[in-house]
Amino acid sequence: MYRLRNNLIKAAREQACIVLCIVMLATMAGLFSSCMHRYMNDSSANQTSEEIAASPHESAPPVESGLPEEVPSIRPEPGENTVAPGNQPEEVGDEPSQVPEKKPYTTPSPDPVPSEELSPSAIVSPYTPYTWDQMMEEAQKLREAYPQLITLSSAGMSVEGRDLLVISLGKGDRKILLCGAHHAREYITSSFLMKMVETYAEKASKGQLLGGYDPGELLNRVTLVVVPMVNPDGVNLVNNGLKTADRREEVETMAMVGSGYRAWKANINGVDLNRQYPACWEEKLDDVGRPASENYKGTASATEPEVQAMMTLSHSHEFVLSASFHTKGEVIYWADSGTVNEISGAKAIARRIGKLTGYDLMPVSEEPSVYGAGFENWFRQEFLRPSFCIELTPSDGSDVPHDDTKFDVLVWKKARYIGLLLADEALKR
Repeated sequence: MYRLRNNLIKAAREQACIVLCIVMLATMAGLFSSCMHRYMNDSSANQTSEEIAASPHESAPPVESGLPEEVPSIRPEPGENTVAPGNQPEEVGDEPSQVPEKKPYTTPSPDPVPSEELSPSAIVSPYTPYTWDQMMEEAQKLREAYPQLITLSSAGMSVEGRDLLVISLGKGDRKILLCGAHHAREYITSSFLMKMVETYAEKASKGQLLGGYDPGELLNRVTLVVVPMVNPDGVNLVNNGLKTADRREEVETMAMVGSGYRAWKANINGVDLNRQYPACWEEKLDDVGRPASENYKGTASATEPEVQAMMTLSHSHEFVLSASFHTKGEVIYWADSGTVNEISGAKAIARRIGKLTGYDLMPVSEEPSVYGAGFENWFRQEFLRPSFCIELTPSDGSDVPHDDTKFDVLVWKKARYIGLLLADEALKR
């Protein structure tokens, strides 16, 4: 009995030890699990943003800010085309009656220019300050290269006796008038028109398309009458300096409104040619009052030989429409309050130009004191047909010419098809 009791006591002790060991192991396991859980939480909290970004777990999609990448600067140069405070460019819509939605602040542009369209022209070189002598020499070469498409003539003479070159491109009965460099410092419009003539003639002679247009077909039906340089004396002053002016002593007495002779706008008589036409000339603001580098409208309308020549040329043909090229601003002036209700289709054409180039349409010019005496305003009033003032190149806050080496980017990339578009429109009227 004694031995049996001892065995039972021994077995009970062994069982108690086993139970105690089990309890201790369970407790240790719980403590270990709690420590591991706390460790994992601490590690997660200390994870860097770089580690989170590198996590293989699915991340949230990027959030778009909705802000524009670039806000274009649309600032027409001071003068007759300055936008009145509060006015904004019109939006480009599909229909004249359409009220367009506000478009985002992006700079629309045509498709990238094919390299062959940006390569140096065989004849016309627009990459240096463009002069009357260079233009006349290149015009002769263009006529020799494309005798079936190009004829040359003169609209008249400038004050200093330079021919106002007229290039007729095409063989069609319907005609449009294109002109540049009413303002001397804007001579890049002359090189633009010259390159336009060469490019269109080359493509037409080769039977090639250009921007979806068929220059050969268009130039069989439409003639582009081009006056590349309305103000050759002023351009000569800008690019060759005062020493080359025949009327140097008179020029030295004139008011200098801009930053020097490189910023000269007027003709050599100190008259602003785009404030000289007899369309609301009396109402036109004259804030200078005497011969000056810009803004002087003269003692009467049409006193200057360059303006007289343009008026005579305009009357000598049945032009379907016209366009006068200026800088800077990348905007289109298409109507004024004096004739907007009498000319049909102008806004639709302007919208097409806007879509093609990315240029903005300006509101209807309301004040004769601002828009009066310009070429396009006179043409509309005289013929009741569309006429556009197209401001090439971006505004840069300067009154001197652009860097001509950047011609392709500043001008040609966006504006190269304008002449073909206008020719196409001429066939519809």
